[in-house]
Amino acid sequence: MSFKFCHYKTASFLSILVILLAVSTCSQADTADGTPRAAAVPDEDSFIRVSVYRLSVDPASQQPVVTLADPDQQRVFPIWIGLSEARAIHMELQGTDNFRPLTHDLLAGIVDRLDGTVSRVLITHIKDNVFYATLVIKKNNDLIEVDARPSDSIVMALKFNAPIYLDRSLFEIMSIPVEDPREGVPEEIGKNYGLNIQEISPELARYMSLKSRQGVMVSAVRPGSQADKDGIQVGDILIEIDGQELPDVKTAQDLMKEGDDNLRVKLMRNNQVLIIELRLKESQ
Repeated sequence: MSFKFCHYKTASFLSILVILLAVSTCSQADTADGTPRAAAVPDEDSFIRVSVYRLSVDPASQQPVVTLADPDQQRVFPIWIGLSEARAIHMELQGTDNFRPLTHDLLAGIVDRLDGTVSRVLITHIKDNVFYATLVIKKNNDLIEVDARPSDSIVMALKFNAPIYLDRSLFEIMSIPVEDPREGVPEEIGKNYGLNIQEISPELARYMSLKSRQGVMVSAVRPGSQADKDGIQVGDILIEIDGQELPDVKTAQDLMKEGDDNLRVKLMRNNQVLIIELRLKESQ
């Protein structure tokens, strides 16, 4: 069965409104069971599903980097992004709502009000050191593919809890092991606890719009780990452990190594101070 779809080499956020309004004139044909063709999971031989592993700042270029990991979190794929996109991704990871809608909030609101949703994101290729992605929007049984930047697409995927897929050949060529020092994976604290933290540099504080450099930032939480079960989230700012301030990563490491099996941590999340108990004994 032949089918066609609308292809846009470039598309601004607000142009998606026009696309959705015109969806009845440009859609993909359904399969025999009524499921849109593009709604199927991409071929595993061609694409690999990835998730946001962490946000960081490249110490050489001082540019934000979003790192995508494979399902086993054995290899990671870094993409250098802009300041506003880094802030948007960080806010989505923290679950922070803006007082008034910013650009990505506006786009999500338009898609939602038109009874659409983000079906998935495909990061397809790189050309002239620029990554390309496709944002797939679903409305009823119609699908629209929109050319987009990976950073914007990732924000939208997080907003709609949509899967992110990356070209497998691209991932195999450009991904690196998580322990590779080039990736700058932050220090892990607590043996087998599954928590990674990093210093809050002036650049990171500026990029993440942090009001203070006090404490250390949680940059990764291994899914299913004790840190995950204890409720630690990416983007949390750890301020104190058992009443002792955390000026740097080494202090946090020492306190977790030398402290009791259960530690009380004061942290900042969404501009609120929380107290969480770390059950280190459960991870041993």
